Amino acid sequence: MKVEYRKLFLKDLKRLKNQPVYQQIYDLIFIALPEAQSLQDLSGVKALVGTTNQYRIRVGDYRIGLELNKDTLEVVRVLHRREFYRYFP
Repeated sequence: MKVEYRKLFLKDLKRLKNQPVYQQIYDLIFIALPEAQSLQDLSGVKALVGTTNQYRIRVGDYRIGLELNKDTLEVVRVLHRREFYRYFP
């Protein structure tokens, strides 16, 4: 599975540098995600209702938005839970 990162995700992640959850998110996205063969290998991945190829991962109060297109997994956003559903999908 090929992993791509959108510019908006990287911008969101940069804003979280001072948050205690930053290292957890960083390890999940840049270490665990590229090693996974499929989404089922990761824990906490849930499909979004009403969409066929969009998923989320919960990390504390933050949500990571993912989009699966054939064999490419795109990491779209990482936002606080109160903002996540407003801006993703």
